[in-house]
Amino acid sequence: MAGKSSKKQAQRNAAILRQTYLLVLPVLGLSFLRRVLQKGSWLSYVPLHFPAAACLYMLEKSGRPQYDEKGQLVREGFDLKQPGLTEYMFDVIYLSIFADVGHIALGTLKLWYVLLLVPVYLAYRAKTIAGPLISNLLGSRSRGEPRNDAKDAAQATKSKRMAKREKNADRVQFKYR
Repeated sequence: MAGKSSKKQAQRNAAILRQTYLLVLPVLGLSFLRRVLQKGSWLSYVPLHFPAAACLYMLEKSGRPQYDEKGQLVREGFDLKQPGLTEYMFDVIYLSIFADVGHIALGTLKLWYVLLLVPVYLAYRAKTIAGPLISNLLGSRSRGEPRNDAKDAAQATKSKRMAKREKNADRVQFKYR
């Protein structure tokens, strides 16, 4: 039973990577074939695939389980189903597959503009996460409002519950047997 969750995660990561490669490689091969038959420029083809290749490399390095010579699990890799950065990496891969399918079907590279949505979305997420944090850190003075001492004094007053607790804490308590 020891290491059962690690083995499950290793199997799940290997299956996810296998499924990703089964999706990416045929589409990439057909796109490459289309580029050769079209006799298009390689200067636009390689940089367009760089973000997906970088994401695939990072997922491979961090998520691939490692085994020793005896077949024992050494490292299960990071969970590829976790939310956050891994989701964004898979999104970049899927968007590039979408653009490649468009290139195969329509013969145009204009669908690669959809990858411009990634930095726009990341900037939006950073703004929604960091915006309230920055405004709380800077307080009302960043908006040019004068400092109001009456408002600060009102916030400093204690709730009824806290006042009652402090009052009861000062009393001497007796323990009965």
